[in-house]
Amino acid sequence: MGRLNGKTAVVTGAGSGIGRAVAVMFAKEGARVVCANRTEADGQQTLEMIRAAGGEGVYVSTDVRNKEDVEKLRDASLKAYGGVSTLFNCAGILVHAPFMEHTDEDLAKVYETNFRGYYWMMQAFLPALTENGHASITNVASISVMKPETNAYLYGAMKAAINKMTRDLTREFSPRGVRLNVICPGPVQTNLTPKYVRESAEIQNEIIRTTCPVGRLGVPDDIAYAAVWLASDEADWVTGSTIVIDGGACNM
Repeated sequence: MGRLNGKTAVVTGAGSGIGRAVAVMFAKEGARVVCANRTEADGQQTLEMIRAAGGEGVYVSTDVRNKEDVEKLRDASLKAYGGVSTLFNCAGILVHAPFMEHTDEDLAKVYETNFRGYYWMMQAFLPALTENGHASITNVASISVMKPETNAYLYGAMKAAINKMTRDLTREFSPRGVRLNVICPGPVQTNLTPKYVRESAEIQNEIIRTTCPVGRLGVPDDIAYAAVWLASDEADWVTGSTIVIDGGACNM
């Protein structure tokens, strides 16, 4: 405990799944956490969990598809805590369908959240992170960056773009005190998991059998443990890394 004492973290997508797990674990490790989420009820629930665990945080209603929201989030974070040391970008959506069934609307939705939202968040927060001088950004991508997947074409393409941009940004910003890394989760049980998978133990067991050598699907805390490390001083020499956390799925 206390690995993030003195740090302030901004977490997008904090209302559920990986984002919620990271926000709560950051707080348990001593960080002050700004919970950013589009749905207020979910974001407030995460904030309640943080406070119940003895942590400190605030909730800011944020839709990363809206640049004004992103800028308001930045301003609210700086007003609340005076600075930011960690940005964890996790807000995302998944359109799961055969390629020829994807629509222009699908393309716009996935691009606006999974790429442009990350881009705007980094542009908004990098000045404050650079001013901190001992800061970090962790962007959530996917193992779809590493291996082909069926029916998640737009999602995988945007995640690959985020992985590339994050690693490129290390050349400009790591010399200025900002480490940038990517986490690529494998099959983690979250609300992004297709409904037909969430509701079928048979399908889940088949996924485990064919893709998870460790014998189970992931849970959000599996990703949160790595996020804490990347935000901590223990990872002071880690930048430009793409860290796969997938129960061995990329080896299958």
